[in-house]
Amino acid sequence: MSHTPVLLQETLTGLNLRAGQTIVDCTFGGGGHAAAIAGQVRQVFAFDQDHHVSNYAADILAANPNIKLIPANFSQLAKYIAAPVDGFVFDLGVSSFQLDLPERGFSWRQDCPLDMRMDTRQTLTAEKIVNQYAEKELADLIYNYGEEKHSRRIAKNILAARQKKPLTTSGQLKAIILRGVSGSYLARNAALARVFQALRIAVNDELNILAGALTSAAGLLKSGGRLAVISFHSLEDRSVKNVFKDLQKKGIFTILTKKPLRPGAAELQNNPRARSAKLRLGEKR
Repeated sequence: MSHTPVLLQETLTGLNLRAGQTIVDCTFGGGGHAAAIAGQVRQVFAFDQDHHVSNYAADILAANPNIKLIPANFSQLAKYIAAPVDGFVFDLGVSSFQLDLPERGFSWRQDCPLDMRMDTRQTLTAEKIVNQYAEKELADLIYNYGEEKHSRRIAKNILAARQKKPLTTSGQLKAIILRGVSGSYLARNAALARVFQALRIAVNDELNILAGALTSAAGLLKSGGRLAVISFHSLEDRSVKNVFKDLQKKGIFTILTKKPLRPGAAELQNNPRARSAKLRLGEKR
């Protein structure tokens, strides 16, 4: 398995890195951003709630002793970061390692358990959601977190299927979703991606946690410190945009990217998973 950090050079430039700085990587994942940052600063604190991450990125951690891995969700920033720091980076979404491991259940492209937990120690899974939520609750979840227009039909089909037998695999769920949508191959795949995205967001409570963590990070920045956030879908980007606007309105923050930065053609060719990435940058006043 390999991990390619998205918008790496744009992130490094945007953070305005200098020797002696302390930077916090709130989503360590495969460690690509943290390793590149660690080579230019004094200290990197790296958060990740996935307790398997030290195995995925053992080589990076061994090669960069100035990276301190903190096994916690970035919602707990204030618990672990006491003094003001020079920068924060959030690379949101699912890491390549998580996507590529069938047992984690994030991808509809492989038949795997319906799990989708970033932190496998928590109890809520995608399997519990599709088998226990009421039809309206499921439909609202798919529509609100996946922006899928066939949400009601898909939810109805899920309930009909689970009355015959519990849904336990992504293959079962994929077949149900495809029965509820029509159109081209690309359109049907897009619907699959939206429903799986919705379930992942719900399992990990991603959007509710994000806004609070960004606000907390801004409060922990030194004057002149930078905040870099890479998002991968419109709901994330909208949340980031709104938090940035609110912080600027309060007079404590300056937005540095009027429009988010996007990957160039060369990056997209080398890493197709970067196609939906957007980078927003801000600075503490």
